[in-house]
Amino acid sequence: MDSIPADRTVSVPLRDLLFIHQTLGEFVQFFHQADHYPDPAAVHRFLGSAAAPAAFDVLREAYYQRFGGMLPADIAQAFDDGARFEHPLPSDYFADPNSNEPGNA
Repeated sequence: MDSIPADRTVSVPLRDLLFIHQTLGEFVQFFHQADHYPDPAAVHRFLGSAAAPAAFDVLREAYYQRFGGMLPADIAQAFDDGARFEHPLPSDYFADPNSNEPGNA
């Protein structure tokens, strides 16, 4: 994220920011303790499904509806154009199996 000036700011609705904060907090609270997910079924229950909406539906609302409007137009457009801003912890589940770099898809 070095391409974004450190002093660049945005103004956001406090209610939306708190919704996002509380959503992320719920995920941290669940995943910080392995006893909360002793098996894959526990994770599935936490995340929910189309038939039984749960945490993933709240996360989707936080990301797409609440957070989506917080990005400045030029940054949103950069994402739409395929820009990839640096990620502090790239995931390896999208990695090219032929590459040595994680998260390189």
